[in-house]
Amino acid sequence: MKPLAKAFRNRRRWRPMRRLALSLMESGVSRETVTIFGMAFGLLAGASFMGTAEPYNPVLFWTLGLVFCILRIFSTRVDAILDFQTARQTEEEVFFIELPERVSDAVTLIGFGFAMESSPWLGLATALAAIFSAYTRSVAVMRGAKPKEAATGPMTRIHRLILVSTASVLMLIDPIRERFDTPVPQIALWVILIGCLLTIAMRWLNIQESSRKTS
Repeated sequence: MKPLAKAFRNRRRWRPMRRLALSLMESGVSRETVTIFGMAFGLLAGASFMGTAEPYNPVLFWTLGLVFCILRIFSTRVDAILDFQTARQTEEEVFFIELPERVSDAVTLIGFGFAMESSPWLGLATALAAIFSAYTRSVAVMRGAKPKEAATGPMTRIHRLILVSTASVLMLIDPIRERFDTPVPQIALWVILIGCLLTIAMRWLNIQESSRKTS
């Protein structure tokens, strides 16, 4: 009963989003269009985070980065619903959807690495880990795993965006930010990096286990 109850709660939680996604489908909006908008939000988020390192107006750029991350989360959810509703896609369509996603993930995290009080090398390492976690998910799908099962792990794209958004909020509140000995952006990147490495390990083990079962 608990799994059913949880599924029912999740369904009710995302019902407005599902209605919006279905409305977009009816109006002719494709997954590719949503993906391109999501990529744009990711690129703008990364650029905004880089702008926080400039002395001009860091509060403005932290706010912009936060807004674009929230829009990126929104587009990711809509894309996931459209993916569930649409039929199986060709390899070319999958490529043109996956490539913008990877670019967006990398630019957001690299830009966050260049943000105020952050670390460029840590941002780069986190971006590479995020890309490789997506690679293991793609490998699992190619070997027959269901998309939802292949996307298991403690640090998915939504989790990364939520952490970056939370860090942005904390950077906007000086009394809270000053309580941390380690800068908030670096803490967020370390959590994301460790989470991505755990996600990669879990997905790789699942791939190996699936291979043994099919052999």
